[in-house]
Amino acid sequence: IVNTEVIFMTATTSQNLITRIVNPSNQEFNQLRKQGKPFIIDGVSNNWNAYKNWSNEYLINTCGNNRIQVETYPKDYFEGYKYAKVLDNAYYTNMTFREYMDIVEGKQNNDCLYYLSQSNMRKYFPQLLEDITLLDFFKKEPRDIYLFFGFKNKKHTSSSPLHFDDVHNIFAQIRGKKRFLLFPPTNYLSFYPPLESDYSPTCSRVDADQPNLELFPKFPLDKKIEVILNSGEILYLPPFWWHHVTALDENISLAFWYPTSINDFWSQKGILSTVFQVAPHVVPRIIRNHRGKRSLVPDSQ
Repeated sequence: IVNTEVIFMTATTSQNLITRIVNPSNQEFNQLRKQGKPFIIDGVSNNWNAYKNWSNEYLINTCGNNRIQVETYPKDYFEGYKYAKVLDNAYYTNMTFREYMDIVEGKQNNDCLYYLSQSNMRKYFPQLLEDITLLDFFKKEPRDIYLFFGFKNKKHTSSSPLHFDDVHNIFAQIRGKKRFLLFPPTNYLSFYPPLESDYSPTCSRVDADQPNLELFPKFPLDKKIEVILNSGEILYLPPFWWHHVTALDENISLAFWYPTSINDFWSQKGILSTVFQVAPHVVPRIIRNHRGKRSLVPDSQ
């Protein structure tokens, strides 16, 4: 029997519930995953050394001299909602992790906004991999492991605009909190992707935080699920689910990306139908712009 507890997470309608499961077996995880909905996993990542040890002091001592790439924006960049532009046109600054921590802790005055987002752990933080226990739910190692170190202060709140990924996303909150606004992949065009521009077709023109329903009347606001992800919790995000993510404080997250398989198209609810509705709009753009070099989305969480 799957050990689950259904909880209500600030949803717009009574149907918008999210399931919580404690330390699931592989069978329990995959039974729940095949329903094609997000769920929260307790009792797993809070046992990792990452959860126990990753203070700022520990991280600086362990990898303070690592050279990293940090998303960088002008101060006024986030005035108004620029949806996909945030993901597609990020400028990166090379610095040491120690220098980034000076920014996080307010020790540097600067004219830019910074966010350590989707940093490849195998490349930039190999020393920290031993603090993580890889999960065996998919019977293989994740294709990608990303680290996110965000914060919230008077100058800036780390966030990512509404978008979807084409992978299974095991998203572990190590420190702090993040707020997720989740939407099921119903009608692709109702999310108003910027198909007429060069921005990513996997992003939405709608500000999920403050949607303009006069401008975007078909946006499925009634399907919204709001989740506060706390430290020590894991959120499973199925492929193609839309999500808008905002930092609520200084926080560290890890994302483990597993590509979809052919078997998923038949065994996991919603994937095949979503691919059929999205593909005519997305595939031509992928072929033209990306030539298969990366996933559908240059994700930022």
